[in-house]
Amino acid sequence: MTFTDVKTYFQANRGSAAGLPWHDAQPLTPAEQRAVRTSLQTFQRGEGTGGDHLLDLARQYGVPDYAAAMQLFIEEEEGHAAMLGRFMDQQHIPQLQTHWLHEVFRTLGRPLGLEHMVRVILTAEVVAAVYYRALRQATGSALLRGICRRILLDEEMHLVYHCVAIRQWSFGRGRLAKWLWRQFYRGLMAGTALVVYTASRRTFQAGGYSVGRFGAAIAAEYARLERMQQAGGTLALRQESELMDVMKHEPGITQATVPPPIERHAELVEASLPLRQAPLSLGRGAGGEA
Repeated sequence: MTFTDVKTYFQANRGSAAGLPWHDAQPLTPAEQRAVRTSLQTFQRGEGTGGDHLLDLARQYGVPDYAAAMQLFIEEEEGHAAMLGRFMDQQHIPQLQTHWLHEVFRTLGRPLGLEHMVRVILTAEVVAAVYYRALRQATGSALLRGICRRILLDEEMHLVYHCVAIRQWSFGRGRLAKWLWRQFYRGLMAGTALVVYTASRRTFQAGGYSVGRFGAAIAAEYARLERMQQAGGTLALRQESELMDVMKHEPGITQATVPPPIERHAELVEASLPLRQAPLSLGRGAGGEA
């Protein structure tokens, strides 16, 4: 897989939220409001972080299609923030201008350059992947469940995109250096997960995630990403049916609550690039191709 492939996928995925049931203005119940209000505010602010510094670093990397894909990635994240914000407006949940957790991530992401910033973002994406599963299970709102579903599908390419980049940056690095950095980022992942669970525990608990089950879900997602970052590892974009299978085996998920597949996602996977056993380009030329 190359950065050209990723860019093509992001371009094809524009407007993917058009089919959401915005006409469903059913208010959240008081119990749902208590369960999701605070975490919605936190994650909505985090999705719309702005990416000027990140985009500048991506352009400095010198691979045009990597920078183009980064621009599209940032736009997609801002689209997620807009979807959540629109839902919050319907539910009379105020949007935050700032949040301490958001500021912490901004501070962590800046000091050590592009690779470190991408790894910090990847840590947040792993937590988000589990959060949106929990949020979806914590509500009966068809609209909010649809938003979570859409974000989960979009996050698949976000995870793969960052793993493609990390594989390139890790190429030729010594074993000791790789091991030390791996332990550092595992620690960052564990610490981030603990902080986020504590801050949003009402949503996780309402969605069926005890701290133990949440930790297991985070560990499974992060282990999958570590495998994708290794030389020779399969860069796999899970399709809708596979994501639903993951959800069925998590707490609180039953066959009745798992929705039918979104056909557009499967079409994008098939039309944009062959993601199963996809080759990795290690070059720095246009599009990241050797």
